[in-house]
Amino acid sequence: MNKRENFHRVWLVTGILTAALAAVLAASYVLLLRNRSAGEADYRSFAYHVALISDDKDTSFWKDVYAGAVKAGEGYGVYVEQIDDGLTERFSIEDAINMAIYEHVDGILLRPAEGEEVQRMIDKAYRHKIPVITMQKDVPDSKRQGFVGINDYFLGQEYGKRVLKIADEHTRLVAVLFPGASFNETSRMWFQLGLSNTVPQEQVRFDFRIIRDDKGLNNAEDVIHDMVEGNVEQPDIVICLDEVITQSAYQLVRDGGLPDKIKVIGSYVSEDILKGIEEGGIDSTITIDPEAMGRMGIDALMTYKKYHMVSYYTEVDIMLVDQDSAAEYRRGSVDGEEGQEK
Repeated sequence: MNKRENFHRVWLVTGILTAALAAVLAASYVLLLRNRSAGEADYRSFAYHVALISDDKDTSFWKDVYAGAVKAGEGYGVYVEQIDDGLTERFSIEDAINMAIYEHVDGILLRPAEGEEVQRMIDKAYRHKIPVITMQKDVPDSKRQGFVGINDYFLGQEYGKRVLKIADEHTRLVAVLFPGASFNETSRMWFQLGLSNTVPQEQVRFDFRIIRDDKGLNNAEDVIHDMVEGNVEQPDIVICLDEVITQSAYQLVRDGGLPDKIKVIGSYVSEDILKGIEEGGIDSTITIDPEAMGRMGIDALMTYKKYHMVSYYTEVDIMLVDQDSAAEYRRGSVDGEEGQEK
C-alpha cells in the first residue's frame, strides 16, 4: 500500500469515527431531552420548538433571558429549550446550532460568539429553513432574520452620560473593561465612538482594555488588581461591561479601601451588584431588561413564522440603577415575581 492510499484510509477512518461520535452525542441528547420532559409537559405537545443558544448561559442575565422567553412562549404554544441543558460537557456554539438543526427546531434565539464560524452556522440554519434571531450581539452580515438588543453606539452614549454625571474637576482617567467574548472589534469600535462623542476628551482620557476569557476563566481580577494597587495608572472611574467583571471590580475596589477614589459603573443587575450599589461600592449599573429581551426574541420569531418577515432591529429598553433607584428596582422585582406566581 503506497503512502497516498494509506493517507486516504486514515482520513476515511477518522471521518467515520467523527460521524459516529456526533450521532451518538445527538442520540444521547435527544434521549436526555425526552426523559427530562417526561415529568413535565411533553415538549412534543407544543406547537413550536425553539432553541435558545448562548455561550454565556450560566450568568444571572441569561437565566433571566431564558425565563422571559419561556413565559412568552406559553402564549404561542412554544417549547423553549436551552441546548445542552443538563449535560456536564457544554456544547460550542457551532455544535449547539448543529444540534438544533438535527432536532428540526422551528427557530433559534442566539447570543452569537465572535468569529466567522458563527456566521457560517447561522447561514447553515437558514439553508435548513430555520429562522435565527440574534440577541444582545448581532451578526449583520449573516442570514439571520432579526436582531433583538441595543446598538453598541447607543450603549456607549448611555455610559458616557453617566460618566458626565459623576465626573468632577479631579476626574482624569476612565478605564473601560470589555469582555472579549461578547465585544468583538466592531462592537468595541461602535461603543468607543458613542462614548467619545458623548464625553469631551479635553480633560478626560479613556483606557480601553479587553478582558480575555478562556473556557470560563478570565483575567479580570489581574487587570483590576493592577489598577487598584497602582501597578498601572489608577483610573478615577471604571466602566465594567458584563456582570462578572462588575462583581470583580466591586470586590477588589472594596477590599482595597478605594470606593471613594475609584467609581465603578457596572453592567446588569444581580443580587451582589444591587447590594454593592446600596452599600456605595458600585456607583451604578446600566442594563437592558433580560426578561424583556427573551420575550421580544420569541415575539420576533413568531412574527417571522406567521408573516415570513420581521423587523431588522428590535431595540430593548435600557435602565440605570443607582442608589436613588435601587429600592424602587427591588420593589419592582418583588412585584414582578409575585405577579408571576399568581
